[in-house]
Amino acid sequence: MSEKAYLTARGNEAEVFLPAGTTVQVRAKTNAKATQKVRLATKDGAVNEEFTGTGERNTIIGETTVTPGEKFLLNAVFEYAGDDGVFQPSSLRWGGPYEIGKYNLLVAVAENGDDSDYNDTILEFSWYTK
Repeated sequence: MSEKAYLTARGNEAEVFLPAGTTVQVRAKTNAKATQKVRLATKDGAVNEEFTGTGERNTIIGETTVTPGEKFLLNAVFEYAGDDGVFQPSSLRWGGPYEIGKYNLLVAVAENGDDSDYNDTILEFSWYTK
């Protein structure tokens, strides 16, 4: 039996465990005027991505696909640039995995403190099961 996907967060860092052997779509979106940044990395260096950008209405600031091997653990760090251009930690919330038929979704959402809607950065992990 394979282990289930999960996402947990502490501070501005999320730990993501994804199912082995499944192609997972990773997409970062923003709904903020302040520059948002998400860094994704695995300990072994198999994944090392950084998505940065601004925009409203779910502007995509980066996307990639990953195919996790066994015990695949991904770290995601969320930050935003203040008026001075210096990056600071965002605040996180998360949900999932949500199973909708064969479609699966994990999501982390970040807030930069200018309001409280937790949509300044949205990081989605989605995949299909057989």
